[in-house]
Amino acid sequence: MTTLPQLVHSTERGGTIHKYELTGGKSSFLRFLGCYLGSCKFCNDLDEANEYVKSIETKS
Repeated sequence: MTTLPQLVHSTERGGTIHKYELTGGKSSFLRFLGCYLGSCKFCNDLDEANEYVKSIETKS
């Protein structure tokens, strides 16, 4: 059974970071999805996702 994505953080400008548990074979992986205005990226940890959202928000 897979779990639903969970909202971990949202920014004042509307960026979001969700936590995903992904399974592959016999292993489970925890990944974070950083998004802002339709631009999204899967990241390996929360810090990487935060940096991505900050960088994409400053470009807009």
